Amino acid sequence: MIIESIEIENFRNYEKTYIEFDKNTNIFYGDNAQGKTNVLEAVFLSGTTKSHKGSKDSEIVRFGQTDAYIRSNFIKNDVAYKVNMQLRFSKKKSISINGENLKKAAQLLGLVNIVFFSPEDLSIIKSGPSERRRFIDLELCQLDKGYLFNLTNYNKIVNQRNKLLKSMDNNYSLKDTIDVWDEQLKFYGTERSEERR
Repeated sequence: MIIESIEIENFRNYEKTYIEFDKNTNIFYGDNAQGKTNVLEAVFLSGTTKSHKGSKDSEIVRFGQTDAYIRSNFIKNDVAYKVNMQLRFSKKKSISINGENLKKAAQLLGLVNIVFFSPEDLSIIKSGPSERRRFIDLELCQLDKGYLFNLTNYNKIVNQRNKLLKSMDNNYSLKDTIDVWDEQLKFYGTERSEERR
């Protein structure tokens, strides 16, 4: 896979810039707080739909603007891809690949495989296991759509089951449905564990 170029507009501190990458090694250097990491963040976003910092889209859009744009060109298996991403201050992002709009942002995962290490990633070592799970989940989601499907369903079921447990305080008859959620949780949890192994 080769990242050929990226164009960013109203992204963090950039009004507009275009960068062509060498197919081998690229080195960014300069003074602190000039936007080197912002370029890398834009590349990461264009492959994973998320910021490595966990930032919301509204925090990424340049101050005073309503939209930011990332336009990337990739080559994978000798096929050219153009990824356009519009980050909106108050709405969800829109993404297209070669001019075709994606219904879900998750459809982008796997097109470009990116591993990004930054000083913030020391939390993988220093923090608890949830940070390590988050990191592994993000990498596996890029490699395996089945893993993404199982992870998404697992997280939905955990949230719905937790809501059910809270609702049982007011309506104890809901207790009869907890087994259904437990079975689904067990199924997707087992699938996830197997795929991680």
